[in-house]
Amino acid sequence: MAQRAALPLFAEATAATQIGADEEMQRRIANTERHRQDRRNQIAKGWRDVRARFYALPAHVRAPIAAKWARWTGPANSSMLLYIIQTIAADLTAEPGDFPQISAEQRHAETKRLNDLALLANPWARCDRVLSPGVMLWLSPFFEPTEDVPAPRMYLDTNLGLHGRLHDAVAQYADFGHNTDPTGEHRTGSFQIDATAFRFAISYQRPKTAEPSRVPWSTDLTRRVLWIGLADEQEL
Repeated sequence: MAQRAALPLFAEATAATQIGADEEMQRRIANTERHRQDRRNQIAKGWRDVRARFYALPAHVRAPIAAKWARWTGPANSSMLLYIIQTIAADLTAEPGDFPQISAEQRHAETKRLNDLALLANPWARCDRVLSPGVMLWLSPFFEPTEDVPAPRMYLDTNLGLHGRLHDAVAQYADFGHNTDPTGEHRTGSFQIDATAFRFAISYQRPKTAEPSRVPWSTDLTRRVLWIGLADEQEL
């Protein structure tokens, strides 16, 4: 009504594009119900995902998690259960034999998938990125060491453009083969940027220590460390 009153010469044309009050109310009710259903679906999916994650863990890891959840007095939602899974599993270890329900092919496929996510810097891979001293100097072409600052600092001295090129080269790397990636897990590779040769390697470690993890298909029991260095540098 307000639009038709404001533009009387176009009242009929304006009315033709508008809907009635009852129709508008039904539209809003339908939208509200759809949003509610979407939220219920999201909550249900969260529970399905975290339960699947819980039951994929070995029995000796599930036991303390279940005990902690039984004593839990905070919000009883899937996010809190996921938090408990991650905090408790981080202090435990496991061997491949503890996962009889996962075949060797499934382990290999999941490990490769998580490595691909790590190269993309996807947080779901739980990966830390380590740049070698040589790479840091390459990223800082105008850096001059001083007594107080003997090595370049990531966010103060490095060139963001070069950093972006390095990230893209790792994220887009696809030249995996027997010579560059003998395990077939997309774990190692080498590439060049402006005639400078680089290589990367992913190691599997326990969540809180540098001890090796033998179950790289489990992000609750393993963190990845993606080392990027010049081709002639030794991995730390």
